[in-house]
Amino acid sequence: MSIDYFVYMVIEEIIPMLPKSEGKIKNAYENCKPRFVAVNNKEFSAHLEKAKSDLANVESDFSKGSWDWAIIKSYYAIHHAINALLIKEKGFYSKDHICAILAVRSLNILPWELYSKVRQINAKFADFTGFDVTYTLRKISQYDVRKWRQLTKKDAESIYLLAKEVVSFAEKRCFA
Repeated sequence: MSIDYFVYMVIEEIIPMLPKSEGKIKNAYENCKPRFVAVNNKEFSAHLEKAKSDLANVESDFSKGSWDWAIIKSYYAIHHAINALLIKEKGFYSKDHICAILAVRSLNILPWELYSKVRQINAKFADFTGFDVTYTLRKISQYDVRKWRQLTKKDAESIYLLAKEVVSFAEKRCFA
């Protein structure tokens, strides 16, 4: 059995999930606290600007049929929008994508309905976008020369629409 086969088999078997219940979300959030970085809450605008830029760049990926990059950029738009919310409302952010998502839900910044949508996308694209896997596996999946061909326009549209919703929510809440 080759190492490549083992690595891809491991990725296929990982089913990362964001927690479903508020109690598990809060527990996971508590474990994340050491990963948060305090900043001035005025820095939210840089993260929101980056989220909007990533989202705007997705349009060209759609026109080229680059579903993998549309997904990756949409995913990062979500991450930056979530960090904009954390910075604006709590004065910290997280480079750890899962911890950022857990924080906005645990702190009641992100509504349950929107968290549920992010959770569904997480379940579908976690091995591709790296929502909930280690850095090494994330690198492998994000640059996987085999899996990217399996992505479809429908896949890209689903995460893009969610990214638009999350960025719009963040923008409204940050400027409310």
